[in-house]
Amino acid sequence: MSKQLDKARAAVKKKNFEYAAELYNLHLKANPGDLEARKELRASERANKKLNGGGGGFMAKAKAKKLELQAGAIRINKKDPEKTMIQCEDLLKQDPDTVPALLRLGEAASYANLNDVAIQAFEDALGIDRDCQEALRLLGRVHEATDNLEKSLKCFQRLHKLAPKDKEAEEKVKKIPAMITSRGYEEGSKKGFQGLIDKDEAKKLEKKTKRIRTPEEALERVQELLVELEEDPSNPKVRRKIADMYLKAEQPEQAIKVCEDGIRLKEDAYDLWEVRGDLKLKQFDAGMKKLMAAYRKNPDQRIKAKIAQTKQQKLQFEVEEFRRRADLQPTEMAHRYPLGRALYDLGMIDEAIPELQKAKGEPRAKVDAGYYLGQCYIKKKILKLALKELEAAREDLFEMEGMKKDITYLIGRIYEGAGKKDKAMQAYEQIAEADFNFKDVTTRLEKLSEL
Repeated sequence: MSKQLDKARAAVKKKNFEYAAELYNLHLKANPGDLEARKELRASERANKKLNGGGGGFMAKAKAKKLELQAGAIRINKKDPEKTMIQCEDLLKQDPDTVPALLRLGEAASYANLNDVAIQAFEDALGIDRDCQEALRLLGRVHEATDNLEKSLKCFQRLHKLAPKDKEAEEKVKKIPAMITSRGYEEGSKKGFQGLIDKDEAKKLEKKTKRIRTPEEALERVQELLVELEEDPSNPKVRRKIADMYLKAEQPEQAIKVCEDGIRLKEDAYDLWEVRGDLKLKQFDAGMKKLMAAYRKNPDQRIKAKIAQTKQQKLQFEVEEFRRRADLQPTEMAHRYPLGRALYDLGMIDEAIPELQKAKGEPRAKVDAGYYLGQCYIKKKILKLALKELEAAREDLFEMEGMKKDITYLIGRIYEGAGKKDKAMQAYEQIAEADFNFKDVTTRLEKLSEL
């Protein structure tokens, strides 16, 4: 037991919950898999929240909204998921009931092979929002990955009830019962798995759950999984594991091939489509990075043309990829924003608008979707709707930085173009107060002041 953990528990007894939370976090940075400590951390954070008023009132709601947006913007560091876990805990320290932060924490934990921590995070999220579809989906996936098929089935049954058109839920509800039967899961759950596993099997199980740290270990695991794949070549779960291992072995081409081979055998393997798509997008990004570096060294027009061509190809692939995901999971709004954004970047404004409208239903994409929806209406010269979308997007941003400056600038430009000097100046002044050198704000203010 670490000194921080001892001190944290002592601080809890003294009802010094804030200090206890700091100590728990220090302990968890060194021991991310300590499930009990993480439970105690969350309890101390909630006790501290209650001690400080329980989170009611306008300011508390505004803070909660800001935390949700920040959590929604978190991207999982797949190479070092424990870093993402720390990032999530930093947000949960401010409000332990931030559902998006709990979801990202769970995802990161699953990438770190800390499945118990992932399960706890997803269950915690469902304790706050029992109908959270993303939590049910992620929890179902973790239970399936850890062979808790009955629990996985319950998650997907609930998800299917909430979202009857969800393709993944529909597929899992049909297939998991067959998996339970074929693998003798019911018998195992009655007798206890330890009675069914001999020593050799126990060693194999231990090897399977061992954390992979080097490319060599990943390739060794690939060979074991390939043997498993021979028994059922169309098994998307095994192929997904092989692809993950190839990725850890820094062989993305092999990872893509494994997925594509599986897709040819099983066209509705959603997980394989998603992995393949993500890897292809990374390939585009890596290729673009090389081209940009080459152009900086040698600004040749042929390289410039290749950059433009690669950008176009990536956008076209994004449209194809995210349209497929949206079709396979029509209730999953997370696919709508990247689809709408790619359509916008391709200049397909009429096609982008309905996708971006749907994307606003996803909390993590609401602001970005509103921003690009406003841009779409500007291009179509429907300025009243553009203002409405931009103003709504701006309301969800608290600090005058990044996108809020961009949105406010667009609002100023619209008012300026409409001859509404005072409103335009008000928008530009809000930006100038935070960033005097932003774009041409000061020049525009000077010109408007002279009118």
